[in-house]
Amino acid sequence: MGARRQEHTRDELEALVVDAAEAIAGREGLGGVTMRRLAAAIGYAPNSIYHAVGDMDAIVLRLNARTLDRMTRSLKRRLAEAGDGAAAVDALVEGYMAFVHRNAGLWSGIVDYARPDKGPLPAWYEAALARPLALVDGALAPFFPDADDRRRSTAVLWAGLHGIASLAVSGKLGVVTGDDALPLARLLVHRYLAGREAA
Repeated sequence: MGARRQEHTRDELEALVVDAAEAIAGREGLGGVTMRRLAAAIGYAPNSIYHAVGDMDAIVLRLNARTLDRMTRSLKRRLAEAGDGAAAVDALVEGYMAFVHRNAGLWSGIVDYARPDKGPLPAWYEAALARPLALVDGALAPFFPDADDRRRSTAVLWAGLHGIASLAVSGKLGVVTGDDALPLARLLVHRYLAGREAA
């Protein structure tokens, strides 16, 4: 008789599922994450996963929230070593691009995922999205004292960095330029900050 499988609480099973999804997506991207593969990885039936975590959309949101939290912790460490002003902005740019480079599959899961349900996101996921943006907002505060201007600038810079990172991760940056992603990201942010008076 084989060893009896350990039973897990709902929270423990959710953590196992997200751990397995993270391992697969880290290697293969989000396309490799399926309910069948998750079930095989953790030794539970798919129905048990549905009951504990939900469908694939719920699993992807949990995975992406974990990735966002990892990115936030990484950026916070960079900021703690950088100081204020332009050094803080540079630290965020370098930290973001380094995180994307190291975690391309997981990062792609955030930016490439299209939810079939267009309803409101869960509050816990909105909070995970807001945390890295709050770091950018804080770093830009000395440059954009007006809160509305800073909010728009945060969105513009985040979108610009996302575009550079997406081209780099997909291998298409070379179609646009022979430059590496990090110098382009720095240039984007420095030029934006230099031109803020003219905007």
